[in-house]
Amino acid sequence: MSKDFSFSNRHIDLMERDAKTVFGWRYEPRIILESGKGVFVTDVDGNDYYDLTAGMMCMVLGHSHPELTETIREQAGKLVHESSWYSNPWAIEFAELITSTLPGNLKVVNFAVTGSEANEIAMRMAIAKTGKHDIVSVLRGLHGGSLAVEAVTSVGGERKGGLGPLMMPARSNAILAPFCFRCPVNLEYPSCDIDCLKLSEDMMEHMTSKSVAAIIAESILVPGGMIVPPDEWLPRMRKLADDWGSLLILDEAQLAPARTGKLWAFEHNDVMPDIVTFAKGMSVGLAICGTVTTPEIAEEVAGDAGLPWAGTYPADPLPSAVALKSLQIVLRDNLPARAEKLGIILREKLDGLKERYECIGDIRGKGLYQMLDIVTDKKSKTPDYAMAERFRYNAAMEGVITICVKNYMRVAPPLIITEAEIDDVVGRLETALKRAVAGYPEDIDFSASSSLAARPAAAE
Repeated sequence: MSKDFSFSNRHIDLMERDAKTVFGWRYEPRIILESGKGVFVTDVDGNDYYDLTAGMMCMVLGHSHPELTETIREQAGKLVHESSWYSNPWAIEFAELITSTLPGNLKVVNFAVTGSEANEIAMRMAIAKTGKHDIVSVLRGLHGGSLAVEAVTSVGGERKGGLGPLMMPARSNAILAPFCFRCPVNLEYPSCDIDCLKLSEDMMEHMTSKSVAAIIAESILVPGGMIVPPDEWLPRMRKLADDWGSLLILDEAQLAPARTGKLWAFEHNDVMPDIVTFAKGMSVGLAICGTVTTPEIAEEVAGDAGLPWAGTYPADPLPSAVALKSLQIVLRDNLPARAEKLGIILREKLDGLKERYECIGDIRGKGLYQMLDIVTDKKSKTPDYAMAERFRYNAAMEGVITICVKNYMRVAPPLIITEAEIDDVVGRLETALKRAVAGYPEDIDFSASSSLAARPAAAE
């Protein structure tokens, strides 16, 4: 249990300067990263770490991918930025490629800079299209950090503290999450017949003004606990939206492209949204996200609710060119099939950890996006925040960095990871887990790690 981090004086100095001058969430220790290659990132001391975060789920092709690096070099010598009253070939080609991968008539892209913007654009479209104003969202859902989308976000933490007077009032977090591991209505799937959604419609009757412009949902609810809905859930959400004369918005910010074994996660279900949003993985870590809808909706909402949305940076040439190249590679190399195949291997190995350790209550996810639910014991399913943070801390010592919020640890490597690397990663995770179970480190404070973080007292 004596193993711990050892940092150079330069590294420690950078950590202290970061704490003093940069206002942001940080895990402890404040590892300062300097480079990356493939599935690894490297700190300023030259220590390598498997990146199970793929950046922020952005780097589906890994770090410093040679084709993307070359595209960046070439584009930087051509055109980096232009006024948003003009366009460029790369943005047009990227929009065309995105829409070619989507079903139905989802053919028009409104580019944005962040996922928050993309979801707010979707909400504006719904309000303008329907003439209604309630936006109904799913409990345990997260759609971004701008005030409008924060209003429809309902994960825990400090992120909404004090924001009430600023957030849009016409919204209702009225849909119960289809969280089968901790069923909100204390039933079991499939005999439940998705009763959580039936109750949700009753909640909509009581909690909304009945002027529902849209229902917004993540295809898989990641921050809320990697909640993979039963197959019937999204199609019934589609019907629910239709019954209320509302649009269905699906948020794919954390999921597309390819991570779940399909290019778009909603393709796992027989459902057609009116609007779909993309961010992270489609962006390659650059400032290009967006909202896709039908030509009919786009034409009808133009000139209303501030649409189309523009701003200073959407669809700039540099991020457009790099994101276009990335999506071309994803399709060329058939990465959805790769994620599906390697996801099965990853899941089998993680399930092995679950069988051997009482503190792993459940493994959930699809493809190369999995999550470990850390609990005090399997019977009670009580979340164990301190154990999860110990696990994350020890994993970093073993050369594996992850995202861990509350009792949820994500496993989201770049899609180029190999089977041998998966085996190595899981072996390191088990070493870290053994140390965490033994109680190391003793003093845990995770309150500064995220706007979603639990209070330390909640772990007692």
